Amino acid sequence: MQITNKSGSVVIDFYPVKTWDNVNITDKFLRILSFNGQTWTKRIVSSFNMGDDILNRVNNFGFIVTDNTKGLPQFSSLVEAN
Repeated sequence: MQITNKSGSVVIDFYPVKTWDNVNITDKFLRILSFNGQTWTKRIVSSFNMGDDILNRVNNFGFIVTDNTKGLPQFSSLVEAN
């Protein structure tokens, strides 16, 4: 899943995650925020937080969904940011 602001300068990508032994973690996602093509933050969020973040930015800040597919699962150490 990818959302982008109207000018295209801010992009937020969400990727499914998996453990180092290739077990998919269905309720966690890697959230990557990029500004002008440079990565600013990477963090693990729950599926609820991902949905809430997407709805908030689309409804309140004019972001648009630019890719509505699940990307390839990324390896994670399962540290969730609050």
